[in-house]
Amino acid sequence: MSLSIFPYRCPYCVGGYTGPGEKCLHCAGTSLTDSPDGGAERAPRPPGVMRAACADCAFRAGSPELEANGAQLPEDEPFFCHQGLPVTTTGAYMPTAMFNGLPLGALVCAGWWAMRTGEPLPEKPYREVGLSEQQLEAMVPTEVRLAPEAQAALARRREDGGAR
Repeated sequence: MSLSIFPYRCPYCVGGYTGPGEKCLHCAGTSLTDSPDGGAERAPRPPGVMRAACADCAFRAGSPELEANGAQLPEDEPFFCHQGLPVTTTGAYMPTAMFNGLPLGALVCAGWWAMRTGEPLPEKPYREVGLSEQQLEAMVPTEVRLAPEAQAALARRREDGGAR
């Protein structure tokens, strides 16, 4: 089975037909094409694709998946968004139902869709869910690298109102 994506409306027909009973030869009567030739307009995003990339989308700059040089990201098969999927005790996202290897109820990742269809990838960098934008911006890189003892000392200092 191969992956086929047709992100454009066929510019040579209306609804797959060029005339009464005449199927379009360019799109084989589907009214969609994978070619932007002839001033083709973008087809609407399918309802099974997330509307927008989530904050921790694997296709955002800085994501663990992209940092691994895309080792975990498929190109020739759909990549599904983890939003709404149950999480196992090991932290893995696990769909509750599968059919032919596809997770039932899961939506296709908006970042993967953008990559496969030539849409712009998400501009904002990856961030772990649970951190607000303010918390993320307030993080100081040196604190992240502190040893546990130094982190504990810093926490005590903050509790004391910053007194040294």
